[in-house]
Amino acid sequence: MPQVIGIAVSLGSFLLLLVSCANPNYQIHQPQRYGAVPPGETWVALDSTYQSPTREMVYYDPKTIRRDGELVTLWQLTDYKMMQGNAPFGRFMMGPHRFFSTKTRKEFHCAHKTVRLLASLEFSQHMGTGVQNAVLVEQGTGQPIKPDSINQALWDVACGTTTTPS
Repeated sequence: MPQVIGIAVSLGSFLLLLVSCANPNYQIHQPQRYGAVPPGETWVALDSTYQSPTREMVYYDPKTIRRDGELVTLWQLTDYKMMQGNAPFGRFMMGPHRFFSTKTRKEFHCAHKTVRLLASLEFSQHMGTGVQNAVLVEQGTGQPIKPDSINQALWDVACGTTTTPS
């Protein structure tokens, strides 16, 4: 029995050591609930027909919509119910490669009905909070917008086929 207690204490000490090696800036608590918009934010949820509330909620920020002729840019936020990203092996625990939400800046070409990703950020917590991690984005000419997709809903908002809430 003393050997079992000694092994348990040693294992506990080892696990404590591993936890202390993790990224000190990473927050394990969740400052925001899934889908709870922080005070002062302007995120507007897309129409419910485009949502999957059991997996994710998608929002856009009407204050970031910018039009330059047929090109329109805006910010999108995707808040995931479950943590996304690679398996938690980096630095022995969860880290910035795991995320609960993403913000993406998209450019829509209204006449050609295409979308191009301009920037992407991953966040360790819900609703774009916590530790931020930038994601590499390839610059290209854009992709066609698929009917009945999130990009279709955002194109409708950006290009004016639906009105943005006031």
